[in-house]
Amino acid sequence: MSQYSFGPYLLDAEQLLLTCHGEPVALGPKVVETLLALVEHPGEVLSKRALLERIWPEGFVEEANLAQNIYVLRRELRAHLPGDVIGTVSRRGYRFVVPVTCSQRGPLAEPSVAAFSETPRRFRFRRLALAAPAALLVFALVFGYAWNARAHVATPAPPQLSSAGARLYAIGRYYWNMRTAAGLQQSLSYFHQVVELDPTKAQGYAALADANVLLADYQFGPLAPKVYVARGEAYAKKALAIDPSSGEALAALGLVSILHHKMAEARTYLQRSITADASYAPAHEWYGIVLLHDGNAAAAFSQLRTAAQEDPLSTATLLWLAQAAYSEHHYAQAVGYSRQGIDLRTRGAGIGDDDFYEILGMSQEAQGQYTRALATYETYGRLCKCPASLDALRAHVFASMHQAGRARASLAHATMAAKGAQGAAYDIAAALLALGDRTKALQWLRRDPNSAVAARIDPRFAALHRDAHFKALLKTAS
Repeated sequence: MSQYSFGPYLLDAEQLLLTCHGEPVALGPKVVETLLALVEHPGEVLSKRALLERIWPEGFVEEANLAQNIYVLRRELRAHLPGDVIGTVSRRGYRFVVPVTCSQRGPLAEPSVAAFSETPRRFRFRRLALAAPAALLVFALVFGYAWNARAHVATPAPPQLSSAGARLYAIGRYYWNMRTAAGLQQSLSYFHQVVELDPTKAQGYAALADANVLLADYQFGPLAPKVYVARGEAYAKKALAIDPSSGEALAALGLVSILHHKMAEARTYLQRSITADASYAPAHEWYGIVLLHDGNAAAAFSQLRTAAQEDPLSTATLLWLAQAAYSEHHYAQAVGYSRQGIDLRTRGAGIGDDDFYEILGMSQEAQGQYTRALATYETYGRLCKCPASLDALRAHVFASMHQAGRARASLAHATMAAKGAQGAAYDIAAALLALGDRTKALQWLRRDPNSAVAARIDPRFAALHRDAHFKALLKTAS
């Protein structure tokens, strides 16, 4: 990874961290990005337009913002370097006039993001990019319902921030909570502004950590997940250097650990986060996910209920809560949570609703509402465009109805469609088990050993939970 040195300064391109004589320099991220653009091309003139497009790809920025960044950089660099380090070329742009040395440091440890994303649908972080109407944001900001006082969901940000920083923080958290590609990119823009206004406060850096780690988790954005993970981890550590009790920063490091499959480490970070700030909803959500991974659905259900109480408008939390309720055989509650999530989605808030329909259908089926389940699965299949999973889910319903012929016909369609599809093996295994074919069910589960992690808390796989072969498969899972 590239590092640029000039005089006593060292600029880490991946972590967007500038140090002087080894000590971090308190500059906002957009200021550091401006410096990075210049030092990557020392001596060359970079046009104002090129700099604006690179540093503010989201748009909605004036040239004065760039001029302010240049002013801040000149003020900082002038203290340790002689002369005017950044030259202005009239009507053209700016250039960095000091000699720069570029070096490469060792690569960051590759996080197991891809491996985590290959776990079954009910154990993956969702990655659906659906835009939310601007009218919902207006309603949220006027009536204060999107970030409530106990959940960091609609209150102004913590009092340490300036009034302007607190306002930008609240808007950024609203967009962040959508968990969509567009929402996360918008949140980054607002959180950068928070740090620009309050560079000595922890909240902006912790929020940037959250946004970057979710970009990695959902695999949104133009950069590789490992880059977002590295940036998120660096921002979280910077926040903790300012405030060691930052619950948000601790939770962000917990999510980083989840992506690295370091569940014990994640558990420690998230427990510390909850101790530091028991009202921070994402910490409870992510701790609930760790507990689900551990097979402790009851404890996970409790944590996710707390998360939903603290932030009732988070569709991501509702989705995990519906899953935990289903795993705990609380089928009526799972139906209720799924319907709440679908309703929020129709109003433009949060992640996509196809996963809600899947959990809704499974919960209806578990209650013996087979006709409703089939209709729900039809909606699910139309939304997710996953014919193999749809046929496998239908096969499970027909098997539950003791219609073996129809079940096997649907299963045949599912296995044929699954040859080039991803994610259908899990539902095919469930349908095979419902038909009494334990051996083939295990064979399909072995196509992705991590499926066993989800299967051990899925009521449809109860017949396997004491099976020695299933337990052996579970030991190979992450």
